[in-house]
Amino acid sequence: MTTTNAAIDSVIEHANETTKAAGERVRELAQIGVRKATESFEQINKAAQTASAELNTQFTQARDGATRISLKALEVAKEDADAGFAAMRDLIAAKTPIEAFDITARYWRGRLETRIAQAQDLGAYMRKAADDVVRPVQERIEKFTKAVA
Repeated sequence: MTTTNAAIDSVIEHANETTKAAGERVRELAQIGVRKATESFEQINKAAQTASAELNTQFTQARDGATRISLKALEVAKEDADAGFAAMRDLIAAKTPIEAFDITARYWRGRLETRIAQAQDLGAYMRKAADDVVRPVQERIEKFTKAVA
């Protein structure tokens, strides 16, 4: 029986060693998996933070562009109101119908020329604001396309 007990003890000892080695290997694999998952999460987190910062920048640029356009539109409205009041003042001071007609014709001719210039200015402001917002997106798309190619 001693040989049988020794054989059983040897099998049990071998099973314990094998189980211990397998447990250590599983632990090593689990640690590698956790480390890789942590690294992947950090990369994803960094990319998300970068994207968030870029979006904030774009929203700020869009807001600033809209503010500039609004201020320009208010400036245009003020110019129109001032020109209208000046024309009314001149019209009230007119002595003859011909002079009144002349004042009206000058007012409308001036307004037409001014409207064309104002439309060009507003168009330039809008193009610049749109370019400021779209340019970073285009650059990222080009950068991504080059990285993929």
